[in-house]
Amino acid sequence: MKTKFTLTSLFLLCCFICYAQNPQKRFGKVEEAELRMMSYDKDTSAAAVILYDHGSTKFAFNEKIQVVFERHIRIKILKKAGYDWANVTVPYYINGTTKEKVSNIKAYTFNLVDGKEQKVKLESKDVFDEKQSEYKHLKKFSLPNVKEGSVLDINYTIYSDFVYTMREWEFQHSIPVVYSEYRAQIPEYFDYKFLMQGYLSVDDTKQSSAMENITKVQNNEYYWIMKDVPALKGEKYITTLSDYQSKIEFELERVRFPNEPVRVMTGNWDDVTKKLLENEDFGIQLKRNGFFKETLAALMAKNKEPEQQMNAIYELVRKRMTWNGKYGIYTKDPIRKVYESGTGSVPEINLLMTSMLLEAGLDASPVLLSTRDNGQLRHGPPMLTKFNYVVTHVKIGDKEYFLDATEPLLPAGMLPVRCLNGMGRLVKKTDHRWVDIKPASNYIKLFSADLAINNQGDITGTGTESAGGYNALYMRKTIKEEGEDKYMEKLAKEVGNLKVGKPKIENLNELGNSLNLTYNLTAGGSGQVNDVIYLNPMMGHGEKENPFKLKERMYPVDFATPIDETYICRFTLPEGYEIDEAPKNIAVNLPEGHGRFMYLVEREGNQVQIMSKININKAVFYATEYPYLKEFYNQIVAKHAEQLVIKKVATASR
Repeated sequence: MKTKFTLTSLFLLCCFICYAQNPQKRFGKVEEAELRMMSYDKDTSAAAVILYDHGSTKFAFNEKIQVVFERHIRIKILKKAGYDWANVTVPYYINGTTKEKVSNIKAYTFNLVDGKEQKVKLESKDVFDEKQSEYKHLKKFSLPNVKEGSVLDINYTIYSDFVYTMREWEFQHSIPVVYSEYRAQIPEYFDYKFLMQGYLSVDDTKQSSAMENITKVQNNEYYWIMKDVPALKGEKYITTLSDYQSKIEFELERVRFPNEPVRVMTGNWDDVTKKLLENEDFGIQLKRNGFFKETLAALMAKNKEPEQQMNAIYELVRKRMTWNGKYGIYTKDPIRKVYESGTGSVPEINLLMTSMLLEAGLDASPVLLSTRDNGQLRHGPPMLTKFNYVVTHVKIGDKEYFLDATEPLLPAGMLPVRCLNGMGRLVKKTDHRWVDIKPASNYIKLFSADLAINNQGDITGTGTESAGGYNALYMRKTIKEEGEDKYMEKLAKEVGNLKVGKPKIENLNELGNSLNLTYNLTAGGSGQVNDVIYLNPMMGHGEKENPFKLKERMYPVDFATPIDETYICRFTLPEGYEIDEAPKNIAVNLPEGHGRFMYLVEREGNQVQIMSKININKAVFYATEYPYLKEFYNQIVAKHAEQLVIKKVATASR
């Protein structure tokens, strides 16, 4: 009996190990262990976990060739914060007669009620369609009866006429994934490049080939498996999480049908540039210049130098046009109609500006790019679907400028932060190329103050904030959106133990100059004479916590722009007092001159001056540099927390 029990236990254990290594879940049939699961041991903070995610793609040869994608996903809801995973959105695309169809949608919610399994089906009437854009549609549904402990089982199929496109597969999501598998059966006619992204490695992958019995077509079969995939969690200073997500994308390189010449599908930038410049909704719009010639001639008569002309045209478009918030690379309306209406999308406004610059005789061209929340670009063959934005490039002598007239508070030569995403593609007949999209300015912040302290610890004086570069842009936008009065009222509220008087604003509309705020500062003391006064000299402007808390970081740190922050405060001590203790001077450098922190204390008579200066000299730090950056900020936070100790001077007794 003991031997029989041992063998049975061993058999069950082997089955469990085999199952855990390569589980195949049957749709609509959940296990009791899944229903009883209360938390995920590898991430106890998880609000939900994907127990199983299986996708497959194959090509169907019927009346026409179609790409058939099927997905089965099973999700465990652990906490109320995970309820959103019951709201499912499936994107699909329609372009004329070429379309995708989402069908065979099946879903169940399973719960354990009084120890018994309860199964609730998604009804077809609860599935909805939504048109998100001209080409992109969404199939949306919400599973019923979802609560903590629910298991959601979802299955759907997408039939696609876009035979040269395979959907990407995401192994990683914002919640943990226990098991993710993707399979692809690709006919011998199609050669794809597989593009793996992310910081995790696949646990298993395999390639084989087999003959399809009905069509007699040789299929190349592939599968990729990832297990125990950690949740993709947001961190400070990144572009978009999808840039760091573990996933696989497919790029069609060649098509080789029998008795036909091989077709190269990835294309080349010569052909793509030519087609873009001949496209009615892109390059042709650059030639539609007759309607603004008189306005432009008057502008050129007042501005003779190329840079003056560039700035004048930029100002004209920036002030006349209002961005409607829409992105893209193609115009929907002709630029003449856009100009007359005063409203347009990103491509409409910036192609209008490019057309004006060309008509003025300047060397101007469009640049395609991808915004920070759209994902980073790869050098390689043309994939226009990866681009979602257009800016203008102008070359004057040896200088190159980037312009974007969609932001009313942006000076010429600066791009919005959303555009600072590595690189763009210059669309120019004789000089198409990749260009680096770098910030034209830093994030600049200067605070200075002159403050007097009395023997009760009361503080009075004046402070000035000066914002330059991207900091000035942020502040101007905030002031414009909130209104000057509301902004001043918010600023004037007590900050810590400091009270800020009504500020005076300078250069609010002079975009090329720094934005300055000047105000009175007061702070109450103890109400009685103190022998010792303790004071944090950063006056609420110091770094209070390190933004980098992880022990290790897999993603780059992307500040978007270099940083230049300076704090200078001069304190006049009360008569008969002196500095008893003060923070020590310090200078901390990042490797290779990529950053520097200086903290200086200078004393002269009854005055003491504190200066803190933080310089981050590049926008992007990679994972290997993270420990240095983390320690750099540790030093800043520690130093900014230190206090001045001001002590009454003892008088000699008679």
